[in-house]
Amino acid sequence: MFYLVKVLIGRAALSLDRFFTYYSYDDSYHLGMRVLVPFGASKNTMGFILEEPERIDMSLEEYQELNDIKLAKINKAVDQFPLLDENLINLAHKIKDYYKSDMLRVLNVFFPPSLKPKDSALSKPQARFANFVIVNKDVNCTPNRTEARLLDEINKHKDGLRESKITAKKTLKKLLDSGVLTVKQVPLSRIPEMEIAQLKPFDLTDEQEKAFAQIVNSSSNVFLLEGVTGSGKTEVYLRLAEHYLKMNKGVIILVPEIALTDRMSYLFSSYFKESISILNSSLSDARKYDEYRKILFGESRIVLGTRSAIFAPVKNLGLIIIDEEHSNSYKQDNVPYYDAITVSKMRSEIEGAKVVLGSATPRIIDKVRAEKGIYEPVFLKKRYALNQDKEIIFIDMNNSRNLNPEWSPLFSIPLVTAINENLIKHQQTMLLLNRRGYSPVFKCRDCGHIVTCPNCNIPLNYHKRTDVLKCHHCGYQVSSVDYTCECRSKEFLKLGFGTERVFEDLRFLFPNAKIRRLDSDVSSNQVRHEVLADFASGEADIIIGTQIIAKGHDFPKVSLACILDADASLMLPTYMANEETFDLISQFVGRAGRAELKGKILIQTYVPDNKILKLAASQNYEEFYNLELLERKKYQYPPYTYLVHIVVRGIDLKRTEDVSYILKNFFLEKILDKRINLYGPSVPYIPHINGRFYRQLLLKYKSWDEMSPILDEIKTIRIANRDVEILIDVDPGSEAL
Repeated sequence: MFYLVKVLIGRAALSLDRFFTYYSYDDSYHLGMRVLVPFGASKNTMGFILEEPERIDMSLEEYQELNDIKLAKINKAVDQFPLLDENLINLAHKIKDYYKSDMLRVLNVFFPPSLKPKDSALSKPQARFANFVIVNKDVNCTPNRTEARLLDEINKHKDGLRESKITAKKTLKKLLDSGVLTVKQVPLSRIPEMEIAQLKPFDLTDEQEKAFAQIVNSSSNVFLLEGVTGSGKTEVYLRLAEHYLKMNKGVIILVPEIALTDRMSYLFSSYFKESISILNSSLSDARKYDEYRKILFGESRIVLGTRSAIFAPVKNLGLIIIDEEHSNSYKQDNVPYYDAITVSKMRSEIEGAKVVLGSATPRIIDKVRAEKGIYEPVFLKKRYALNQDKEIIFIDMNNSRNLNPEWSPLFSIPLVTAINENLIKHQQTMLLLNRRGYSPVFKCRDCGHIVTCPNCNIPLNYHKRTDVLKCHHCGYQVSSVDYTCECRSKEFLKLGFGTERVFEDLRFLFPNAKIRRLDSDVSSNQVRHEVLADFASGEADIIIGTQIIAKGHDFPKVSLACILDADASLMLPTYMANEETFDLISQFVGRAGRAELKGKILIQTYVPDNKILKLAASQNYEEFYNLELLERKKYQYPPYTYLVHIVVRGIDLKRTEDVSYILKNFFLEKILDKRINLYGPSVPYIPHINGRFYRQLLLKYKSWDEMSPILDEIKTIRIANRDVEILIDVDPGSEAL
């Protein structure tokens, strides 16, 4: 008798995206565990068990002879327990099938670096233990004075005393040898204590109570909670979490930005004396490992994080909350290109958890689904404890009377005047510019050459604080100090504006103001926390930031908010440009005037009559929704069709183009009698990134049953053209044509 164990090899090769069969004589291996197996020239390669081993009631020799095969033996288990249960294994299969990815890349998004099913995981931080000494109550002894002192000291500590803190080594050894004391290994946590406060209990308004009851009592599993800014969606989230925790069920809360995890974790840990785990990319590998183990062992029933937290192994999952569900941050921008909202619905189907999608400006496609009854709509239409009196002013940046030639062109006269008035009144100001760095263009004064990335052939962004020129696409950077142009000039113009430059200009214009900056260049989680805490407490007068500051924050002392360049996102070459512009502006408008203060909103634009900007400024979602639906229907974009974005990339331009046309011919043959349209191949907005050339195709389709098998057949083309990557992005976001 022996066991057949089917193992997925932990190597990212399309040809290895299948099971390899090994044998074992013991039953200690189970699905969801990592193992080390011989594979090829390697004696120990990481693998992952995706099926429960099969018991074979004959000898290994008989089985091999009967099936004319030779099986290798599993070397050993990497884990003592499964890392994924059957539900999450089923989820991985669903994601693989829908997003057309290989299984290894799907599994990699489930785990922190230390637990991924690949060889490199073994070099990442693992569990950390310390020896603690405890008293064995079953052993009687008559201790001498020195021994009694040590025993008394150990008994003062509920979980024993750390061995390294005991100085009486001879006495310790004697008591250990006699069995009076024993040593146990205790895992040490690298998770810092969470800041909490004694917050007052809150009562829901009648409208909030109705929304809560509707979600809890309905037989539906997916809800679209459409609540205007300030309507109290967070209070509903808290009450829902409380309800499911009392039912001994787990809760996952997703937020779109790392910067929002601090506020949410503070709220949830203060209201619930539960252990809460945080998962996001800013954490150290060691902390990610410890957080995952806490969740896996059921020590944390609440998980809060950005999109990857949707894979957390929460026990008895009952509720998934996705806050600011309109955000494009929930869509992964590399393989397997998953959307956390789609994955949440998959988990709901498997585990029966309820999903609540919350937003003041829902995604167009989700609003349509709610209207069609695919999701159950829930509404919060009344602003709760918010001043609704807002003054909205459009500033025409084409009008020279609005500009002072001695100032930065991003600072209009009305804006500077409004900030001065705010400073006098000791009220706070928020400024939004969705572009980081100091200057997006570094140009030679003598020959006019613009310094570009050698990998991507796009302009390098100048970052003044670190004196580097940086590519925001591939990460390439070079020092700007003594940088020499091809014409041998060392004189450069710094053109355009990013948050770093605006921050500098603000300090020049308002030398006595306390100003803070927040964008993704502020990489430390601790610094982000300090910036937000400083501004929330009223210590800072002005904050300048990217879209990070536009979402989900509640700053009661903010009375002035200004969008410095409202037109920027409207110009992006994507069908989502209007929706993303509307979301960003309408969310940011909601940051001002949230308490007793009257809010003033300044919108600097070169197209002051643009209807999208006007609707966003007035937060008129319904009119925007109806207008955008007409536009989508005209050009047949979601929700009237579905999209698949095919990306072809390679280091050789000709091979990349050749493969893109091989794909085109393949699709043309397959879609002849189907409701599928093909566009491309075309050159993308940025055609060359990190040394690779890109081409793209777009498919619009009506039926997934027609589209899915065609996408499956691409695998043969991918294997036959291994020198060129073919990436499949199902339900693409902003990057679609």
